[in-house]
Amino acid sequence: MISKIDMLRGEVFGIALVLSMTTLFLTSTIAYAQQTTDWSYYNGNKWGWNYAFQNQIGKQNAQFVEVKWVFPVPANPGDPAKFFVTEGVGLIPLVYKGVVYFMTNWNRVYALDAKSGKTLWFRDLSPPADWIDRFKSGPFAMYYSFGGHYHQQYIFELGGKPYIAIVTDWYELFLLDPLTGDIRLRYLILDPEWVKNNVVGNRGVYHLISPNYIIDTKRNILVTMTNSRHSQDAGRAFIIGVDLGPWVRGEGQPRIKWITYTMPPQDGSDPMWSINSVNSMKGAWAWDGEKLVDLKAMPDDLKMQILYDDWGFKRFYEQYPNEKVSYAGGAGAGFGGMFVADEERGLTYVYTNQPGPFFNATFRPGPNLWSDSILAIDTETGRIVWAVSTHPHDLWDWDCAWNIVLAKNALVKNQKRDVLLKACKNGVLMALDPDSGSLLWAFNPWHPERYGGNPAYGVKPSKYARFLNPLDPKDMNWRWQGEWETDPASSNAIKTHQPIIVNPGPLGAVESDIAYDPERNYVFIATYNIPYKLSIQNCGPGTQRPQNNCGSSSRLGKENTTIYAIDVNNGRVVWEHFIPDLPFRGGLTTSNGLVFVPLIDGTLRILDADNGRELKRLVFGGYIVQPPSIAADVDGKVKLFLAVGGAPQIWGPQLPGFVVALGLPEVIAERTVIQERTFIQIQTQTQVITQLQTSVVTQVQTQVREVEVIPAWVYGTTGIAVIAAITAATIAIRGRRK
Repeated sequence: MISKIDMLRGEVFGIALVLSMTTLFLTSTIAYAQQTTDWSYYNGNKWGWNYAFQNQIGKQNAQFVEVKWVFPVPANPGDPAKFFVTEGVGLIPLVYKGVVYFMTNWNRVYALDAKSGKTLWFRDLSPPADWIDRFKSGPFAMYYSFGGHYHQQYIFELGGKPYIAIVTDWYELFLLDPLTGDIRLRYLILDPEWVKNNVVGNRGVYHLISPNYIIDTKRNILVTMTNSRHSQDAGRAFIIGVDLGPWVRGEGQPRIKWITYTMPPQDGSDPMWSINSVNSMKGAWAWDGEKLVDLKAMPDDLKMQILYDDWGFKRFYEQYPNEKVSYAGGAGAGFGGMFVADEERGLTYVYTNQPGPFFNATFRPGPNLWSDSILAIDTETGRIVWAVSTHPHDLWDWDCAWNIVLAKNALVKNQKRDVLLKACKNGVLMALDPDSGSLLWAFNPWHPERYGGNPAYGVKPSKYARFLNPLDPKDMNWRWQGEWETDPASSNAIKTHQPIIVNPGPLGAVESDIAYDPERNYVFIATYNIPYKLSIQNCGPGTQRPQNNCGSSSRLGKENTTIYAIDVNNGRVVWEHFIPDLPFRGGLTTSNGLVFVPLIDGTLRILDADNGRELKRLVFGGYIVQPPSIAADVDGKVKLFLAVGGAPQIWGPQLPGFVVALGLPEVIAERTVIQERTFIQIQTQTQVITQLQTSVVTQVQTQVREVEVIPAWVYGTTGIAVIAAITAATIAIRGRRK
């Protein structure tokens, strides 16, 4: 009599014949799947997508993702007198040719083997020896009180050679050899003396923290911005283009090619600045809460009424002729992810932070162009081609921070085209024409039901949260939130510094990078509610200047987040995933049907990109404020690389933290119930060897307690029938051994 095991053995032999017929298919597919996948730009690729093309880790095996290695980040050994004392790593690791690169907040660059986590080299970066003394007498000021943090790093190919490119907190460009860590170039972009002598009309200071930058590798031009403060002592913000061509060609040092200002001179010498700026552009737009208003189409008399002496510098010095500071500034670089260099169009897309001080606008009337804005810059000349003011006359601290996405050949309004995707801190996600800045669609999470979302989710604006009309002179001259209040008691309470509840508060409704999935034509965004208690404070002459935002605020602790998938074709909600009790900071990553969600409670959640369902949750011993990068090691095995800890104190305690690699195991152990669910699902999806599968399920129920899983690439490269056959055979053999 033939036993059941012998029958299984015979059927397994039959499976081997089926498998041999698929050898050619597997060979070609595996070679394709295991090609090198890099993450050499900060947000994944040169267009800022936060997306990785790979087919090894996906929905069918995401539950098996596990820790492969951990690299503990050393504690900061620095001297507080040197200013840079923040702990940990606060950015997304880069991966290039099987090597992981990252920089600590205290200026050490590491290179690790992506396969093992072994340190290959590290390099400490430090300012010029005399720089600190010159800084103290120059127009710069450290933010976060002796503690910066980094947001960006890249690997660019210049002149046919790869370089790690870092612009430090003190505005010095370093280009490092990725193989050795040797410094090939260091160039101080903003020498304090240069700023004093060349920046026209400046009456303030600049942040020393995380400058934003990008390199157009076709033109060898680096575009960067001052990270201007947004308090009463904020300087006049500007963008600069640095020509790297002489250095690339071996002809000498880089040189500053152009300087472009993003606000009027603070000495009041050019009250026509905003009008001339608007008139000179191809497109000039401002958001009114529903649409983008065309500022170029404004009648001349209205332009004069709203844009003449925008920021009010002329009026300020007429009233206070002896003041040496202006008590208003900003419009510098916001924090967060990438600018984008559109090398085909010759444009660089940048974004700016809020005006300062941001709670009391008594001394900065007008729309305050171009704060809170998205700008398209001619990379060769620095000319602003078009600009979008996303929140004119900001009274809330809703700057336009975090990454810009240039979606190439996307489907928008049923036509294939390029589109810019950008979210700012007011929560609004815009789809813009990259040539003109005109609006294609906008998603506003203040009203998710208008876009197919659940009204229970999204942003819940408080009483004095509102969008202002850039065409209304009254709206463009309010001095603080709620000044429009008609109730005398409420109005007096605000004026006498009594607290009000604001949501979105000074952390806004978006504090993270978005992610674009070209396969689904979806953009993923995290919006949140972080209500604050706010008291408006006095501004101007006679008040404390340094780091004074003219308001006192504190978090209420009633916070939550909604993750949205938005269809790029029409701006409609595809799905939403609600996270109670937690805000969100850092960004999302997407790849192969998955969305990766890092959270400050120390968990990384993996969602299904098609429906938002949670597939996996990993727990780490520290908060996470940046998404993982996704790339291959030297063996072609795809991994996730994640920094834990190392962010501003507002999001968590200062921890050295660690960098961790996650991947798929070769062998896993799962409970019987998981196995039953897995193989019953396979059984419903394929008719391959149904009788054998039924037997295997029986074996699983009665005998099998662990299962060997085939190499990870099989899940990503083979059809479901082949997976079913291989898996069934493997378990049958394991069952026989029992």
